[in-house]
Amino acid sequence: MPPELPELLRHRDPALARTVYPYLAWMVDHYYRAEFEGLEHLTDARFLGVATHNGSLYTPDLYCLMVAFWRRFGLETPGYGLMHKAAFKIPLLGSLLTGLGALPAAHENGSVVLRAGFPLLVCPGGDLDALKPFSRRHRVTFGERRGFIRLALREQTPILPIISVGAHETLFILNDGRRLAELSGAARLFRIKTVPLALGFPIGLSIAGVGTLPLPSKIRLKVLPPIELAEPPEAADDPAVIERCFVHVRETMQRGLDALAARRRRVLLG
Repeated sequence: MPPELPELLRHRDPALARTVYPYLAWMVDHYYRAEFEGLEHLTDARFLGVATHNGSLYTPDLYCLMVAFWRRFGLETPGYGLMHKAAFKIPLLGSLLTGLGALPAAHENGSVVLRAGFPLLVCPGGDLDALKPFSRRHRVTFGERRGFIRLALREQTPILPIISVGAHETLFILNDGRRLAELSGAARLFRIKTVPLALGFPIGLSIAGVGTLPLPSKIRLKVLPPIELAEPPEAADDPAVIERCFVHVRETMQRGLDALAARRRRVLLG
């Protein structure tokens, strides 16, 4: 990597991307039969991608986005994403994610990426979104998380909204799971807000889908036009501005997701 690149960003490994790409591409094309819209809005310059989060621990829609980005700009093109810190503690998975451009979710890490001029992906809903009940699979669930708005304002970066349908049908999440997160200690130990029950193949009932294999649900992913917040950097310290921008982004994404979901006729089959 170039010596001038910040230390935080030097761990992305294009050779690893070349190794995993054929497998991910096959999965995206043939297992999930992914279709894409709005890819013309993607760029290899800096932007703050704000995506919905689906499919429990497996989040297959994010792999679809990764493949689409690589196809458009090449495997050597840097792109980074913020991820829950707990994921980096899992043996082998942490080093794999780091090599593919994942960084621990922290405001300062996002600033490093954007100031270096690279694309950054965040999923503000985190576990709340990825583990929402199946009945709410077409709801943008960000909870009280507003950090991405503050980051966009401070760094004066456009927000690129990314939505999808289908990934939340790779298993069936049955309940909210917040009470179990509290009782199990997961909320305190791992900062995980929800630990729901789920039905999945081949084991049937599970905790949050652990031990299941994602079903081959057809995924459709759409990149919406960029949103310019048109506020000065100091607005990042104004709660009223932050809330107004948050509502605007979330409602824009929800309208897009509603339209995408309305075209979906059958569970799993699309």
